[in-house]
Amino acid sequence: MPKYGDKTAKRLDEYLKGYTIPKGRVRTGLIAPFHDMQRNFNTMNQLQLKESDPFFHCKANYEAASRGLYGASVAATIGYGKEIKDALKYPIADGLRDLRANARGRHGARTGKTLQETCPTHHTKYK
Repeated sequence: MPKYGDKTAKRLDEYLKGYTIPKGRVRTGLIAPFHDMQRNFNTMNQLQLKESDPFFHCKANYEAASRGLYGASVAATIGYGKEIKDALKYPIADGLRDLRANARGRHGARTGKTLQETCPTHHTKYK
């Protein structure tokens, strides 16, 4: 019997096969990383995979930070703002996990790691 989260990890692994980071029309600036964040939020909602939230936090921050200093700054600002807002609705532990996933994504982009090296697909890797 598969462990909890294995099914989601398998679906996310399939999703990542052949995946390349969308560059969009604008490579830098403030709008492109905002679109990275929004696109990942929409994809997460479309896939409706249980426990995929930390992966998409990591992935969104990775993609935005891959655009450079402005991208990383936009990602951090959006991430902190969202977690402050969510602190009123969700347990603090969820927000801390999301903030760690956000930082992991930005760090991976900054250090030149690939998306797959940076953002694990199994939720248990985000502690």
